[in-house]
Amino acid sequence: MKPILVTCVYVGRSDWLIGGKDNDEELYETSLKNLSKLDMPMHLYCWPWMVDLLTEILERVKFKQYKVIGLDLFEWPRSYELLETKKKFVWYRNEYEKKHFMFCPRNEILCHWKLKWCQNAKDNEWGCDRVVWIDAGVTEWCKIPESMGGCEYVYHVSGEIENRYPDSHFYPENKNNIFTPKITEGLKRVLEDKDWFNIVSLTANDRIQEFDWVSNNHWMSRSLKKLYGWNNIGKQFPIDEERMKFYLKKDEIVGLDKDRWDNYPFWTLATIFGGKFETLDLIFDEYMQLYNMFTDNHDIIPVTEEPYYSIIAARHGYNLFYFDQWQHDKEDDPCFVGQTDKPFYTVFLDIINYEKH
Repeated sequence: MKPILVTCVYVGRSDWLIGGKDNDEELYETSLKNLSKLDMPMHLYCWPWMVDLLTEILERVKFKQYKVIGLDLFEWPRSYELLETKKKFVWYRNEYEKKHFMFCPRNEILCHWKLKWCQNAKDNEWGCDRVVWIDAGVTEWCKIPESMGGCEYVYHVSGEIENRYPDSHFYPENKNNIFTPKITEGLKRVLEDKDWFNIVSLTANDRIQEFDWVSNNHWMSRSLKKLYGWNNIGKQFPIDEERMKFYLKKDEIVGLDKDRWDNYPFWTLATIFGGKFETLDLIFDEYMQLYNMFTDNHDIIPVTEEPYYSIIAARHGYNLFYFDQWQHDKEDDPCFVGQTDKPFYTVFLDIINYEKH
């Protein structure tokens, strides 16, 4: 059993209707260097004009087996229709954004491509029979403690980008860096044990009281509520049980305190997921049904991939790993914000320590 890694790097701007985070391709180099240490073959998607740039970066970080694939995001079905609907729901946080037409850092079309790109990897060059998606920028230091491999490029005042991290920051020189072949070995155990896996985020009830997912301004939640009539998007209990049934296999989520479940709403994330290609084919068919249902309704705000993943993962019991917060909990590391609930980076530790059932 051999998994292939799939990811993407698309430069985008927040003043483009399609969306973007205003990052240049160089900002992903340190994270890609971390991913190279997993020793997995990789397909990386990008704009056609970025192929040579990304190839240079992957050669520079000594990625062993990879293929860079140039693809126009607008080849996604109904992409222009989705963006026309998005125009109706543009909101601006301040007058500056309104003046400069800053739409949203989320690139919904890119997000919808993820499963299809994974599906395309079935006919890969290395005989891989499982697939794993990981976001290319996953090892940024706000999520991964710098002492454990988290890293970022920084901008000088001049606008030049500086790589702050020598080889000693990465595996194998840095023994504390968690991005090692141990993650791949853990993923193999997961993929031998499960047809598919997702990760899920839990949020404490007291925070929900402060920020109501359903009735406040959480656009994904409001869209799902409008489409499915959910009375509690966090717990994902549908009002119309005949139309949408869910089987929440909470007993199978690694490390989850079962007593917490009823008090902690959840959301399936698309940062890392994977499984068998055969299972992926079924998931993709279900995904496209949801996508077309959403896109048909022009009165619903276009959403990213994660609401669909939340529906599918809950329905089939694919949620396997969980975390409470994105930010790390290391007080002496950069980007510590004072939170100590189960952070995102522990998902990788759970993968490393996973034991087959």
